[in-house]
Amino acid sequence: MRFSRQLIIGHAALLFVTIVTGATAVVALRVSSSRLDGVTRDLSTDVIDVYRLRFQAEQVVATSRGFLLTGEAETWTRFEHAVERVHASLDAMHERHSVHADVAKIDEAARAYVTEAETAARRRTATGDPRDVVPMLETSLSPARDRFEDSITAMLDSERDAFDHASHHARAFARWTQQLVLVATGVGIALSIAMALLSIRKLRGHYERERAATAAAQHSSNARDELLAIVSHDLRSPLSAIEMVACLLEERLEDPLSRKHVAVVRNASDRMQRLIEQLLDKATIETGAIDLRLERGDVAQIMRTVEELFSARARSAGVRLAVDSESGLFANVDRERIIQVLSNLVGNALKFTASGGMITLAASAIRDRVCIEVSDTGEGISAEQLPRLFERHWQGRARGRGSLGLGLYIAKHLVEAHGGSIAVRSEVGHGTTFSFELPRLDSATA
Repeated sequence: MRFSRQLIIGHAALLFVTIVTGATAVVALRVSSSRLDGVTRDLSTDVIDVYRLRFQAEQVVATSRGFLLTGEAETWTRFEHAVERVHASLDAMHERHSVHADVAKIDEAARAYVTEAETAARRRTATGDPRDVVPMLETSLSPARDRFEDSITAMLDSERDAFDHASHHARAFARWTQQLVLVATGVGIALSIAMALLSIRKLRGHYERERAATAAAQHSSNARDELLAIVSHDLRSPLSAIEMVACLLEERLEDPLSRKHVAVVRNASDRMQRLIEQLLDKATIETGAIDLRLERGDVAQIMRTVEELFSARARSAGVRLAVDSESGLFANVDRERIIQVLSNLVGNALKFTASGGMITLAASAIRDRVCIEVSDTGEGISAEQLPRLFERHWQGRARGRGSLGLGLYIAKHLVEAHGGSIAVRSEVGHGTTFSFELPRLDSATA
């Protein structure tokens, strides 16, 4: 199984365990709290109702005693209101606890208690003499009150047992939830450790490969530096000697065929010299050590220098070479490097411009920049090749002409080292224009 898939599965499992753990904890907390809240609320309501009923029953007894002693109509009215309140409380308790056995016992005991008090009061009304009624009230009322108190105590005990039972279940559920959360947490920790170990093992493998690749790259870099040192010192010297001897022979030989052969040798040495220069420039660019000797340069003069360098080749190829530059354009440049860039662009244009065509070097000012263009009327470049022209070793249309594909790559980096940029636009059959911009200097700058 691929590492990325293993990592995705591990993260998904860890996320699932985390969600399950969190959801279980939330549900357990809500269920336990809701259950305890409900039991507590019911217990509180029942206790309040019971004590209210007890108070109202005592009011019935108290008002009945008052009526027995005084026989006043006002006391009788208070007695009747107290009886009505007791019956209303009993009806309300029946509505809330329609099947509660303890409520039925309280109802029965309370009604008997009230009935005894009511009977005594009515007998007082009938006889008009409280002396016979008061002893009877005390004798019959005491057992009724005891039953009433016993029924209240039984209901309170039942409610307390219900509360204890609910609390026990809530605690048991909380313990079960706690164990589940602990197990899920352990699974999550195990998954995290497993993913960490997997990642460490994978990263260790990557590190070893990267270290090996770095060592190989360093070895290649050292080999390249050694090769470039050989090319720079051991090949350029004999090439210079070959070129010098070829020049001397070309001047002294009179036989046209011999001069032609010498010219071939000279051209080959020139091409090898340019290839060596390109390889050295490429190495310099890759190490980021481009050394520029910046100075105030006259752009028109630089372009005329390039025109002089290529005028003979252009005439022999039947191509017209023209310079169109604004006067007074100056830039802070390494003159030889910009000539190298222009030489590459003009040389490429000569390769792909047929006899009778034209190459134009133009320069103009655009705000704080100097824009230099090299345009030709050659065959043009296809649209699919344009994005890759400045890549290293990309030959494109130059394929098969002995090129290393480094010219435009080097030109791009030389222009960028000056703080500029380079671009190309082309249309097949209508020619190509390379343009690059350089920071402009004021003409009055010393």
